[in-house]
Amino acid sequence: MKSKLFSGFVEHTRFQPMRHEFRYRLYVYGFDLDELTGLDQKLPLFGYNRFRPVSLHDADYLDARPGSIKEKLISFLASDGSDAPVSSVFLITSARYFNYAFNPVSFYYCVNNQGNIVRMAAEVNNTFGERHLYLPKQKDGDTGMGKPYYATKAFHVSPFNNLEGEYEFSFSSLNDDLDIKIKLVREGSEVFAARLQGKPLPLTAANQLKLVLRHPAIPYLTKPRIIMEAARLYFQKHMKYHPKPEPVSPMTIKRTG
Repeated sequence: MKSKLFSGFVEHTRFQPMRHEFRYRLYVYGFDLDELTGLDQKLPLFGYNRFRPVSLHDADYLDARPGSIKEKLISFLASDGSDAPVSSVFLITSARYFNYAFNPVSFYYCVNNQGNIVRMAAEVNNTFGERHLYLPKQKDGDTGMGKPYYATKAFHVSPFNNLEGEYEFSFSSLNDDLDIKIKLVREGSEVFAARLQGKPLPLTAANQLKLVLRHPAIPYLTKPRIIMEAARLYFQKHMKYHPKPEPVSPMTIKRTG
């Protein structure tokens, strides 16, 4: 099995117009999407498209079209003009926990038959019931693992940031510790940075149970922590509030259910 767990931290740092930072412990899953049916059969706590203490559902990702997460993602890549041959997809995400999950961001590593990363994707959810799929690209002549990916900001997440700027993504190799970095750059200055780090663990029933018992509340804390940090920015630091605009990008998906 290539799928695994990552136990680590998420951290955010806001540089402008004033500094604000936080760091929280969490764990995430790294799913090889071709292994989901086998994981459902192998792990007593895990279910694929069915209720279990921990589960993953195709309907929780991308849009509402029928098909698996992998099939839907490949369709999005094709609509973006990509002809890169994708053999497997590795998804970094938080699974449902007793049927609840909120994923601020999930990451897709798209791999060809030779084991090389051919595309990356980032699926971002906000607290307004919307999600957006970023398909960042590397600059011409600056390709390969370790080189940054770029995408123009096009989705409202924080009410303390407008839609201006460009994201710079850095992704660790699938064979290393998890280390994903995102920078928001505006007019040449770094405005915001986020980092997801984790030590890999085999995705076994024992490791899964250990993390569930050690951190039983973590899956439920993400959204309250977002609200708490927003309150600190607004009431303590008096940050300017930007009302949410109506989404205009075709890559933004608005959930009604």
